[in-house]
Amino acid sequence: MELSLRATVLAAILVLLIGRLLNSKIAVLRRYNIPMPVSGGIFASLLAFAAYELWQFEVQFDTSLRDALLLAFFTTVGLAARLEMLAKGGRPLLVLMFVCVAGVVLQNVTGLLMATVTGLPTANGLLLGSVSLFGGHGTSVAWSSVFEQRLGISNALEIGIGSATMGLVMGGLVGGPLAQKLIDKHKLKAGEPVLESTSDEGPGRKIDSQSMFVVLMYISAGMILGTQASEWAAAHGVNVPEFLACMLSGLLLTNVLPRLLPKLEAPTDGQSLPLMGEITLGLFLSMSLMGMQLWTLVDLALPMFLTIVAQVTMMVLLVVFVLFPMLGRSYDSAVICSGYLGMGLGALPNAMANMNAVVNRYGAAPLAFMVLPLANAFFVDISNAIILQALLNLFAP
Repeated sequence: MELSLRATVLAAILVLLIGRLLNSKIAVLRRYNIPMPVSGGIFASLLAFAAYELWQFEVQFDTSLRDALLLAFFTTVGLAARLEMLAKGGRPLLVLMFVCVAGVVLQNVTGLLMATVTGLPTANGLLLGSVSLFGGHGTSVAWSSVFEQRLGISNALEIGIGSATMGLVMGGLVGGPLAQKLIDKHKLKAGEPVLESTSDEGPGRKIDSQSMFVVLMYISAGMILGTQASEWAAAHGVNVPEFLACMLSGLLLTNVLPRLLPKLEAPTDGQSLPLMGEITLGLFLSMSLMGMQLWTLVDLALPMFLTIVAQVTMMVLLVVFVLFPMLGRSYDSAVICSGYLGMGLGALPNAMANMNAVVNRYGAAPLAFMVLPLANAFFVDISNAIILQALLNLFAP
């Protein structure tokens, strides 16, 4: 059965609403901060799996709009990265950025090793590495087509989403308990704020039609510039995915254009940019996940589980023996460690939930709540994409 584009968009919106309903009714989904499109998308794919197994019934969706949503979302990621915010993070932010790069590299090394040990194709290790863990569901979907086209991994989407979901749960499970152990072992206590809060900038203008048009202008310009850059690179023998080029174009525009044209509003003024990012990512994820073919993962369940266990072990060791000491073994350091595990195995909401759980018990940690979102917003996606592109070129030059 084939659905038209309009029917596919309607189905994607319904999947989002179903995800919201599931999250409101099922406590475990809220506990681990499972995104609404992921909850709804996995539910829809489970229904599709049952229909396929019982009646050999399969639905085909028109996903022609999905590529545009992908480019728009990654453009918003780049537009949100303001260079002037880096100076406010100081040394803790630099340390966190360094360990993020180390984590991305080690996740891919671990994934490649576990793919060899479990008998999976070697390139699958990247899907079970930073693509799905530091990257999360959005990055898994984004890179799946690249793995399918360049490496011939037909179930790349299902592998990435399965790994991202397991990582999201594990990130919520291990972050808080590890921080508690570090705090108790080193007898740490909440102290005075180390850095001033960045909230003095105010919430910015509320969402209105003018701010939405400004953001849409930046997104459109970033998508055009990124597409042209990707095509130019391809013409010169360099493979740069369109979404990566759009993200870097957004980064360029948000940091250069407002300086060249002082009267032009920045895309980060107000809340329109986060809203557009949420809408494009939500539709993109639901449109992608509802069409997953879960029956292709049956034989991969054990290798994926073993790989996730290895990834969690590696990340815990990295936090205990590298990140925590480099941050100075302070109370804020322990809170950052809990957030790092939530972010590195799942997503930023997971990280914030981990840190909230710790500070609700032990006391405030303003430094942690400032530097970790900065690292996530400015650095993680960009560095992850660049490293993944370099590694992918080794397998498919």
